[in-house]
Amino acid sequence: MAPSLSERQAISKDTIARSESITEEHVSQGATLDSTFINDRLPRLDPSSCPDHPPSPVEFVTSDTFTATRNIIKRFPEAANNKVGVLNLASDELPGGGWNITFKLAQEDSLCYSSTLFETLKPEYYPWPNLGPGSVAGVFSPGIVIFKDDLNHNCKDLESEERRIIGVITVAAPRGPKLTSNGKNFANENDLNDLREKIRLVYRMAARNGREYMVLGAMGCGTYRCPAQVVAEEMKMILLDPEFRGWFRNVTFAIRHSNPSNGPGNFGAFEKVFEGTRV
Repeated sequence: MAPSLSERQAISKDTIARSESITEEHVSQGATLDSTFINDRLPRLDPSSCPDHPPSPVEFVTSDTFTATRNIIKRFPEAANNKVGVLNLASDELPGGGWNITFKLAQEDSLCYSSTLFETLKPEYYPWPNLGPGSVAGVFSPGIVIFKDDLNHNCKDLESEERRIIGVITVAAPRGPKLTSNGKNFANENDLNDLREKIRLVYRMAARNGREYMVLGAMGCGTYRCPAQVVAEEMKMILLDPEFRGWFRNVTFAIRHSNPSNGPGNFGAFEKVFEGTRV
């Protein structure tokens, strides 16, 4: 069970207050509160720099994003060398989506409760456009420290040796795009193209920064109301583009289970689309 509102307020205050000192403890491991705002499409990846990893199955877990990340590092010890890139299903309006004001339970909020992420989402980056010119943008935070457990475990402090340093990719999906009458597709081709470019940006940010392990999510399929089937198909199609072949050792989707009244929910939709996929 997640902490109460008052408990989340206390966790938030504590996380913010300690982020700088926690970062200083792990500077030698790559921890930093620095970040970079990328306000345009990145160029295609240079094939001559590709590490040429062999294909591996795309994996799915039903857990908190950072819990999945910590489990990946347990499975692949080499990933502990700051080789993981985590997608923050982000707001482009406020740092952390206003996490330090609303204390909600969305994915971006959960990342902020458990890590130093919030302090790298600089106020001067916000807001940026959600659709149209300037919307293909985001923040790369290269040295985030996960120093607390997830919300289901009351964000208790992790032992120092259990803390993990990872990179976070903050990119916002289209917010409340106009859909077709059946709600299953984007009504505007331009909005769909913006989604595609945002997905490419995520993958390029990860690869260009040496993140050989990616933890992704159902991008925009929650409160932003993007259709899960379409998003899954686009994330798969772009991931299979020859541009990204060989750049990643492991790709994992961390998507919480839901119990929708109709349809398979985000987890089911993504798992079905990616069934048997190797990248």
